[in-house]
This record gives sequence, C-alpha cells and structure tokens, in this order.
Amino acid sequence: MSGQILLLNGAPSTGKTTLARAIQERCPKPLFHRSLDDFLEGYRHAARRTEPGVFDRVLAGYLGALRELAAAGIDLVAEAVIIPERVGLYADAFAGSSVLLVGVHCPLAVAQERERLRHDRPGGVLKLDVPWFETVHDVPYDLEVQTVDREAIDAAAAAAVELFLAPPVERAFDRLRASLH
Repeated sequence: MSGQILLLNGAPSTGKTTLARAIQERCPKPLFHRSLDDFLEGYRHAARRTEPGVFDRVLAGYLGALRELAAAGIDLVAEAVIIPERVGLYADAFAGSSVLLVGVHCPLAVAQERERLRHDRPGGVLKLDVPWFETVHDVPYDLEVQTVDREAIDAAAAAAVELFLAPPVERAFDRLRASLH
C-alpha cells in the first residue's frame, strides 16, 4: 500500500515547517516530515551556491525521495515552493502518487519579518516581493490555510489532519497533472 503525501506549498517563510510540525503533533497516524531545506542543508559545499544546476539537481532528488518514501508505504508531510516554471517537475515527480496539496498563506509583511529573523540561509535573507510571493499559488489546492500566528497555525493543522484522514476522491494535484497533458 502506498503512502500519502501531504504537500504544503507556499513562499519561503510562510510557516510551512512550523505547520508541518503542528500537523505531525496532531495527526493520530505517524507522518514523516522532510523539506527541501533539509536536503539543501546536507549539501553544505560551496558549489551549492556557485555550481550551475546544483539547486535543480537537489530539488529533483528531493522530489524523487518523497515519491519513493510514499511508494514504500510511508505517509509524509512535505514542503514545496511550486513556482510556475517548476509545475511540470512536481507533476512528473509525483505521477502515480497520492498527493494532497495545501496552500500555505500569510501576509507578505509577516513572511518578510520571519525571513529577516532566520539564520539558516547560507546566502542570507531572501528578498520576498509581491509578484514572486504570489506566483507560488498558481496551482489548485485541496485546502488553503493561513499561518499568520499560532492560533491560525493550530487551526490550519487541524484542517490539514482532517483532510489527510478523509481525503477527497478528486484531488487538486490530479487536476494539476491533467491540466499539463
């Protein structure tokens, strides 16, 4: 039996990792959590920032690892930043997988402040601006949540767990894949 992927999509610093941890705490079933940041952290070499194509190869490996974990029967909550030019990569990587897509939102000013307070970006603080911040949400969702504060994150986690435990028959990710072919 294949595992299910609960994929949290949003711009950087919108609260995906905090939400993923809250989902894990609340879910009665075990969920494995991975983010692209986990994979990038494992690639500390300077080439990560300078060698052409490193980010794209690590992203492809991350998506492949998620797919294989699910194929091995592991349920997981994972993070994504699906920008328009990478929609096809995500769609291809998860072909045949059971994916629930959750849009993670917060006001731009909140994400900018969170980003400013982060100390885990080797290249420094990311510049988050309106056009880029919003393009990650050019995909359909099974659920959209707000993560502006702890109360919103708790409510979002509850809704995501409910979705995970009782998924819809027709899933947003299936519609996304179908729209590309």
